[in-house]
Amino acid sequence: MRVSLLLFFTLGIACDDTRRDRELSELGGEAAAVAPGELHRPGQPCGVCHGGAGPAHGRFSLSGTVFWTADSQAPVAHTVVRIIDSLGAQYAVRSNCAGNFFVRDSEFEPHWPAWVKLEFANKTLEMRSPISRERSCAGCHADPASASSVGHVYMSADATPLLEAECN
Repeated sequence: MRVSLLLFFTLGIACDDTRRDRELSELGGEAAAVAPGELHRPGQPCGVCHGGAGPAHGRFSLSGTVFWTADSQAPVAHTVVRIIDSLGAQYAVRSNCAGNFFVRDSEFEPHWPAWVKLEFANKTLEMRSPISRERSCAGCHADPASASSVGHVYMSADATPLLEAECN
């Protein structure tokens, strides 16, 4: 019995390492003009590296990227991302000029499930379903939209951004 349990846990860890290695490989390399940091990898699943088992420093309780429209890669800076957990606790963070936002688990660790609301200018969008435990928005909101993904997080059906996002 002990040997069976040891084998089960060893294989489970090995499978997890294999999955993580595959996910890291699928991310590809960094963009040439963007150093690793708050502005890198918009639209990618941050939790692959910032999920606790990944190679990056810092663990995120929730992270993602806000784009302007469903068909655009234009980021939306200054979007307020409001997280409301199952106990009613709230935390708000703003997207940066790359559209990226993240919440370190040391800042806020939601009690799952949690809901998200986006606020920008005079627009407010609420996510229709709760987040169960996925810490990366791109874990469910991957591009392109398909039968298994609704596509990336976006703010508007209007193709004209209200503000330009400049990163310095």
